[in-house]
Amino acid sequence: MSSFTLRHLSGVAGAVLVSAPALAQVSPSAQTRATQLDPITVTAARAPQPLSAALGDVTVIDADTIARAGQSSLADLLQREHGIDVATNGGPQTVTSVFIRGANSAQTVFLIDGARVGSSTAGGAGINAIPLSQIDRIEILRGPASSLYGADAIGGVINIITRRGSPGTALALTGSVGYGSWNTQKADIGLSGSQGMWNYALSLGHARSDGYSAAKPGEPGGLYNSDRDGYKLDTASGRLGMMWAEGQELQASFFQSRLNGQYDGGAGFDQRAIQKIESLGLASNNRINSLWTSRLRAVKTVDDNVSLSEPFPAFGVTGRAQFRTRQTQFSWQNDLAIAPGQVLSLAAERREEDVDSDTRFNATSRNTNSALAIYRADLGRNHVQANLRYDRVSSYGNRTTGGLSYGFDLTPAWQLTAAANTGFRLPTFNDLYYPGFSNPNLQPEKSKNYEAGVRYRQGGTTGSLIAYHNKVDNLIQYQGRTTVVNKDATLKGITLTAAQQFGATSVRGSVDIVDPKDNNTGEQLTRRARQVLKLAGDHQLGAWRVGAEWVLSGKRSDTSYNASIGQFGANETTRLGGYSLLNLTASYDITRQAQVQVRWNNVMDKDYELARGYATPGSNVFVNLVYRP
Repeated sequence: MSSFTLRHLSGVAGAVLVSAPALAQVSPSAQTRATQLDPITVTAARAPQPLSAALGDVTVIDADTIARAGQSSLADLLQREHGIDVATNGGPQTVTSVFIRGANSAQTVFLIDGARVGSSTAGGAGINAIPLSQIDRIEILRGPASSLYGADAIGGVINIITRRGSPGTALALTGSVGYGSWNTQKADIGLSGSQGMWNYALSLGHARSDGYSAAKPGEPGGLYNSDRDGYKLDTASGRLGMMWAEGQELQASFFQSRLNGQYDGGAGFDQRAIQKIESLGLASNNRINSLWTSRLRAVKTVDDNVSLSEPFPAFGVTGRAQFRTRQTQFSWQNDLAIAPGQVLSLAAERREEDVDSDTRFNATSRNTNSALAIYRADLGRNHVQANLRYDRVSSYGNRTTGGLSYGFDLTPAWQLTAAANTGFRLPTFNDLYYPGFSNPNLQPEKSKNYEAGVRYRQGGTTGSLIAYHNKVDNLIQYQGRTTVVNKDATLKGITLTAAQQFGATSVRGSVDIVDPKDNNTGEQLTRRARQVLKLAGDHQLGAWRVGAEWVLSGKRSDTSYNASIGQFGANETTRLGGYSLLNLTASYDITRQAQVQVRWNNVMDKDYELARGYATPGSNVFVNLVYRP
């Protein structure tokens, strides 16, 4: 992969961008079909709007795409989108890092139905405990969004929206069952519908796999174990809504998952990580009048992690470590149509974080009170969104963040965009208080992001080119094995995307050129590639649908092993080679409701690394039988 360079990607980027207007010359029927496919997003402005009207770099992964994902995990699905890179250092469903635009994994906020989930000790969220079978759609907002969602949204926001019943729909039953490589088995069942003023949805899922060895033979840290590292995953989610009057709805929701995954920590013991994610919410959505909508919500989430490793009783080591985060969140948002084409959203929030662990921390709780305002205007060819947010954090005082986005319509198809946003991230409880591996004097991370772009949308053709520069001060990094310090970093890059519908054929592609750099050392931040090309396409032929995906990823760095001290040194890096992957898909409609799907990942059985010493899946196949009315 040494020949995969910036020059090659630049050539591909230029070809795709130049071809976008030409690709627009398709049949009127295809243009009409594509124009109707403008999904609604709620993440870019915390309120519903067509995707084409969102000024941010936003993607909506719809239910149809999720249903065709086969054995894929949430991380696998996210990795196929532009601006996102993924690294794994465990079994097929355990430790996973998600990097948006080169930002650290802990710099991304994960939401389930708009409520924050994740660990206040480790940072980030255990996304592999969230199965695709429970998800209706996924929204990705790239770039700093602290002025919308508060702390930690330096890289972006990923909003996972679960299934719900719709008023006026009859009872619908869905389900799937599948089998594949490594004795992977998946099954799920769901029902949704409405009756009178009530609407409801319930989904249950189970998955298991024997997996493959997480660490590779010869892994220098001595973590390799020849056993397979599999998993078991059980999930449930549901919603119950009551439309007690026109425009007035009460809603209750829950989500629960339990992932028992194996990982390698050395020979002779079956290491496991058991993760539970729970969410319970109540909401009231009210249309006060034609100009005023109110949303009141209370949510409680739990992220519970238990690690089981080899005990050493002689040294007082039990081999069991537990970290539990409870978050209680309250929010009240009011959307006001203050003039034609202009909306003002005002919100107040409170978030309470509580940490429980068998490791002693000097502090175990943190509260944040917030107020924010969002102004959106569509005035002819001019489009504006301005955000301002104030967060008062019990341990760090006041934080104010802002965002300003502007779009100008050159023509009905072409739009110029520009944005400036600030963000911040709080140190985790591990960063501050974990015995022997912490620094209580850490400062919050701060970021300033500037970006500009051009977008094209005409019928069945879409395309975009975005350049961004995100300066991060006080980046929290490990220096050596045990010392946590604040550093500075710069995340800059260019993203090119294009998609085209040719009747029954659709193609899409993206190019990411990213430069995530540690300003103190000049080195590339670890585990993320600087150049990534992604191509995908599918074709419908009667009852058959066939598709292919191709990923070409450049080199990345990771921490290297220092044999003289027997540790991985954060200041010593090694290079991991680039790679290319080919995936193939096919489906056949048995009836209008039943479909059989086949997915073949890593067709060429490429051997590659996303993290030093850890394995990635070789060639694997999954067959899925799906029923959807």
